[in-house]
This record gives sequence, C-alpha cells and structure tokens, in this order.
Amino acid sequence: MLFTHTLRKVLFKYAYLEAIVLMSLFFFIGYMTNPADVCMLEHKLSLLTIILTIITLFHGISSGLVAIMMLGVAMNVAYEQFLYQDFLNEFVLVLIFGEFHYYWNRTISKHSAEVVFTKLKLSELSTAFYMLKISHDQVEKSYVLKPMSLRNSIRTIKDNFYQGKDEESYTGFLSLLQKTLHIDKAYLTVVHQGHALETKAKTHALDTVDERDLMIQDVFAKKMPIYASSDDRFSQSKYLAVIPALIEEEVVGLFVIEKMPFMSFNKDNLISVSILLTYLFDELYKINIVKNMGSFFLNFQENFRFELYRLYTLHQTYKIGSTVLVIKSFNKLNTHLLTEQITKSLRSLDIMSHMTLDEKDTIAILFPFSDVSSAQSFVERINTYVKMEDTETLTYSSFNISDKDLISEYLVRIND
Repeated sequence: MLFTHTLRKVLFKYAYLEAIVLMSLFFFIGYMTNPADVCMLEHKLSLLTIILTIITLFHGISSGLVAIMMLGVAMNVAYEQFLYQDFLNEFVLVLIFGEFHYYWNRTISKHSAEVVFTKLKLSELSTAFYMLKISHDQVEKSYVLKPMSLRNSIRTIKDNFYQGKDEESYTGFLSLLQKTLHIDKAYLTVVHQGHALETKAKTHALDTVDERDLMIQDVFAKKMPIYASSDDRFSQSKYLAVIPALIEEEVVGLFVIEKMPFMSFNKDNLISVSILLTYLFDELYKINIVKNMGSFFLNFQENFRFELYRLYTLHQTYKIGSTVLVIKSFNKLNTHLLTEQITKSLRSLDIMSHMTLDEKDTIAILFPFSDVSSAQSFVERINTYVKMEDTETLTYSSFNISDKDLISEYLVRIND
C-alpha cells in the first residue's frame, strides 16, 4: 500500500511537470515565432487549444488547470491587455476535457474491476474443479477399508482455521501433502509485506527457509512456480521446487520442497501441490474477510456472504451494479421445488444461498453485474415450474446490491 501511494504521488508530480514543460516549450516557440503573440492566438489553426487538449485529456483536470494558470500569467505579461475572451474560451474547454477524462478513467476502472472479478471467479472455479479431480484420484488409489478424501481433509483444516487453530491447520496441511504426494522435506510459509517470509509449518523442526535463495527470489519476480530443472541457474539452489500462492497477482504464500523421491518429483504431483496450495490460501483469504464482516447477512452461508460483500465493495468503489433476489417460502414443498429449479437455472457466476428461521425458508440469489430486470427475467423462467404469484405460500423481491439496509429490513420483516 505504501509503495502504491508513493508511486501515485510520483506520477502526479510527473503529470504537473509535463504540463509545465509543454506549456513552457509552447510559449518559447511562440516567442521565437512572433514575440508579440506568445500564445499564438493569431494562427488560423488554434495551436493553444490543441496543446491544452493534449495535456488535459492525458493527465486530467489538475494538469489542465496548471496549464491554464500558466496561460493566464503569459497573457498578463506578454500582451498589452489581458485577453479575457480567449482565456475564458480555453478555460471552459479545459473544464470540459477534464470532465471527459474523469468519466473515461472511471469507466475504464469499472470495466477493469469487472474483468478482475471474473478472472478471480474463473480461477476459483478452476481450482475447485481440479481439487475435486485430485480428491477422486486419491479415493481411487486408496484401499477399500481405508478410504481417503482430500476434500474432507481440507474441510477439516478449514474448520480448524475458523476455530482459531491456525498452527494446527498449517501443520495438518503440510502433513496432508507430505503423505499424499510423498514429500520428504518441505516448508509452508506465509508472505507478509516486503516479501518477508514466516514459516508456518515444516517437516524438520531445526531447519529454516533461506530467503536469499535464487529460486525463492525468482518466484517473487516471475510470480509462477520455479523448479530445479526449469533453468540451469537454479542448479546451485538447495531446493527442488518453490511454488507460490497468488491472490490478486500478489504472492501470499510459498510451498518450498527441499527433498522428494525422484519417482514422485513429476509434473502431475507438482501441479497438484500448486492447486492445493492455491485452494488453501484462497480459502484463508475468504475466512479472513468473513471474520471481519461482523453481522453482514450473518444467517446466510459463508461463501454467499463473501461474494455479496465483495460485490458490495465493488459497488461502493466503482458503482458497479449487481442484484439480489430474495424469495420467501412458507411451504416446504415449494422450497424443495424452488431450490431444485433455481440450481438448474443459475449461470456460472450466479450464487444461491438459503436459511431457515422459525420453519420459514428464505432463498437469496446473487446476480453479479446484473440489474433488477435480470432478476425479474429469472423469476419468469422459474415461474413455469413454481407459481411465484401464489402470495399465500411465496413472496419475493429484488434489490440493487447498494440497498443493503433495505435487504436486511426485508429479511427481518418477512421473518416476523
């Protein structure tokens, strides 16, 4: 965060400096061309408007105002009378271009945030799919009398994190990988700001991770797994592989393998480690967010709360709209039919959750980046299977994600 803030300050200073340099060069050329018309106002082609347009559209209203201030000083010094009409014309144009720059950048930021969210969801769904595949492969390899499910083990580790047993959870995850993939010596570390490593679990108590190792340094630079055989430069490294976990393009964790049987050190096992590590840190990220959300839609499932909170934050930052459809059922059969049909009708990004209070069922569906009309269309689709107009057993309403308080009030009211 500190680096980002410093970078922004430098860029802002550079923008002002560029405006000053360009305007100074413009006045110098004007003076060399015609000392009586430093601002080149007598030209048929308005060069002054062009230079102000370039400065404002590229760097925004702040740099444009700096250029306008320099223009005012130049007009006051170089001309016998201050040219109010010309100055005001250029000033109005700078304000218009500055407004355009603001809305253009906001639109770009909005679409960029949507792309980032979609990429994160794709990554999460891909990781979950491969987690399921790896788990099923392990079940097939296990003995009939000793069935082993990787997903069950991961679920136990997640439960320990929720209960505050962090050390036990990290150790359990390392032991799981050690037994499943036959790893002899490894370290599980968390990365803090400034690339500081904190070892959370290790197979040998007295050993530590060498942060200066070339393979570890290269992982931070490339943000991808590094293997001993991937480059001759790593022949001097003491490690066989360093696998990072990324969240929002930042390295948040490392799994360092120092010793592993030759037959087990293969592509499939290393990919499995990468997927499991990514899945673990994705879940840790969600757990930390959920723990800090307080009572934010507390009665719904954690995954739904997390996605709702993430989209609500996106709306607060970029004004990106999403919709929440809340359906209340007073009949268990209707609840069953609704849940079954909604599950079939959901898109890949749509998320459903439900809760039961006083034998009354509430179903909530989140439609990312969709307006209220999308929720209405969804209701019409499922209406052919379950009559949504039956107000005696069903009631529903759709809300913009910005109406958080209204949603909470509606949930309380229909549960009375």
